[in-house]
Amino acid sequence: MGTLTISISDDVEKRLRDVVKEKHGSSKGAMSKVIEEALKIYFSILEKKKKVFRAYRGEELVAEAHDLEELAKILREKNVDPRSVKIVSSEHIKPVARMGWKYVR
Repeated sequence: MGTLTISISDDVEKRLRDVVKEKHGSSKGAMSKVIEEALKIYFSILEKKKKVFRAYRGEELVAEAHDLEELAKILREKNVDPRSVKIVSSEHIKPVARMGWKYVR
């Protein structure tokens, strides 16, 4: 078990102490429990924010990767045509908006 020394603002400290008192009372190690629980929740939120691309053929998951290049490589290894699958991202991808003049000769 590690020991950390941190500095936080007074209002955050007051809120933290209120939460600790509310959840665990004044038991020994209560603040450590609350902080550890909060950090675990924060880390799980960070994990969920990682972008994942999934390739589906119908309802079947064919491949999954963290970027499109990796997904394409997996699909090639499985001899799956990328045009035959539906690729879905775990995050919303902003469409590319292109504006300007198109020059045609």
